[in-house]
Amino acid sequence: MPASLFSIESLMLILRGLGATILIALLSVLLGTLIGGTLYAMLRSHHKAMRTTAAIYRFIIRGTPVMILLLAIYYVFFSGHASLLAAILAFAISFSTFACGLFQSSIESVGHGQIEAGRSLGLTNMQTYRYVVAPQAVRNALPAFKFQAVNTLKSTAVVGYVAILDLTQATEAIRQGSGQSFVPLVIVTVIYIILAWLLSSLIDLLVKKI
Repeated sequence: MPASLFSIESLMLILRGLGATILIALLSVLLGTLIGGTLYAMLRSHHKAMRTTAAIYRFIIRGTPVMILLLAIYYVFFSGHASLLAAILAFAISFSTFACGLFQSSIESVGHGQIEAGRSLGLTNMQTYRYVVAPQAVRNALPAFKFQAVNTLKSTAVVGYVAILDLTQATEAIRQGSGQSFVPLVIVTVIYIILAWLLSSLIDLLVKKI
């Protein structure tokens, strides 16, 4: 445990915690989006069993705090091992229900008349969704998606409960070792603000590339 606030040990703790926080947040958002897309496809399936399964999944996960998911996956399914993987899965599962709702609202916000217009021009269903529906759906979904992604980043501060040295836990170790509270908390707050801004900028860049 570092004895000085600005020692090499403190810097290494911050960097280790920063790496864990970024990794969990990014992979959770990416995996959660994929799961959410799959969930939305299941809800639109012609098979009642798939629709029912997806609806039950959404009902359960929406009402379960991410902390409970984290502890359940870590202690019950992984028996107190693979804490990093448990954290990524917990936050991805929590994010997936939001992503599913976002897919549903953004896609359905595109007027049916525009879809019919695309088909009347000779576009296939896949081309209609790619060139007509998808660009508008992404634009409509972007503000809410960025907001939830940033919330997920901030929520990762609880992963210390499953023995992960994230940014918050690293700051706590520095605070205890140095005997100072105010400066470490200011530093970690500034880092989270910068991370939130970088994540929002990255999402904007990815959407432009897509």
